[in-house]
Amino acid sequence: MSSSEVSTIEQGLKRLNFNTPQPQDDQQTPQVTIVDTKDKIVPMLQVLTSLESSSNSVFVDMEGVNLSRHGSISLMQIYVPQCKEIFIVDIHTLGAQAFEIPDHKHQTLKSVLEGSEIKKHFFDVRNDADALYALFNIRIAHVVDVQLLELASRTGSKHVLRGLAACIEQEQVLTEAGAYKWKRTKEEGTKLFNPKIGGSYEVFNVRPLPQALVDYGVGDVLYLPGLSDIYQCRLNDYWRDQVRVETERRLTESRRPDYQPKGKKKIFGPRRWAFPPKSQGKQSVRSTVGQDRPRYLPMKFVREGERLGGRKGNYRSVLVQSDGTASALAEEQSWALCDKDCGWCGHCGDGVL
Repeated sequence: MSSSEVSTIEQGLKRLNFNTPQPQDDQQTPQVTIVDTKDKIVPMLQVLTSLESSSNSVFVDMEGVNLSRHGSISLMQIYVPQCKEIFIVDIHTLGAQAFEIPDHKHQTLKSVLEGSEIKKHFFDVRNDADALYALFNIRIAHVVDVQLLELASRTGSKHVLRGLAACIEQEQVLTEAGAYKWKRTKEEGTKLFNPKIGGSYEVFNVRPLPQALVDYGVGDVLYLPGLSDIYQCRLNDYWRDQVRVETERRLTESRRPDYQPKGKKKIFGPRRWAFPPKSQGKQSVRSTVGQDRPRYLPMKFVREGERLGGRKGNYRSVLVQSDGTASALAEEQSWALCDKDCGWCGHCGDGVL
């Protein structure tokens, strides 16, 4: 091999990004602990408060009946990647005690959530923060909103937020088999609580907790570390700071008396992000979209059973399809308008969000 060929290979290796996380294997499922008694709270707190400063991140999500100031919190899932453990805290059973029982260092779950020692990652923190503050007077702090990381990392439009399912599918943080299993798990859980398909949110308060809901809750936090790593790798200092500022704005807004937990406007990103400073516009993120694919494709929704411009049919929205690459991207864009649990295909555009 000539010296010029060796030099070419070396230059190619330097351009490779070895920091980008690879698809996760199914064998990495961590230990799951249901925290539903007082004596299980202290061991959980000992794990949380003993995290090393270099890896003091946890990933949090919550489930509940109308999860907001107007409803209740049933479960809180806390994933600790450093020790491969997921704690599912039974808030419905323990009530305020879940946040008040101290460990030997006088730390409580409330102090952990409100403190700055541990970085808490949420996917769309707004309603979670609203419920914690309104129901338990907890002002969560030191938060990273993974949904905002995704939005900031895009090279294209930053107008519409993306849901968790779309992020996992888009970034391929799972193997093909793992992605199929994750989707099935989400579907089984959704059947139990989604009123539109015969379920009820009250199922989150059924004890013993159905295994399908345990698996559902695990799926909401298990792949957040991989997504967070991917998005963080793409951001420059400007956009990292923008995510921090917008996350703080979300937390502050969720504590306002006039905060609205539901509404179609929640699908939109920060308006000012659509027009970043010119000096940051092209240097903000590293593109992962092929050059032969359009970066944005508008969608049109029509009622089922009618054509564009028609007036017959019901209110069930159907995405207008086309052929080729544009069709695939249109389907992908339809997943953008969603909450963290499902792809928004237009069917729930009646104010459910």
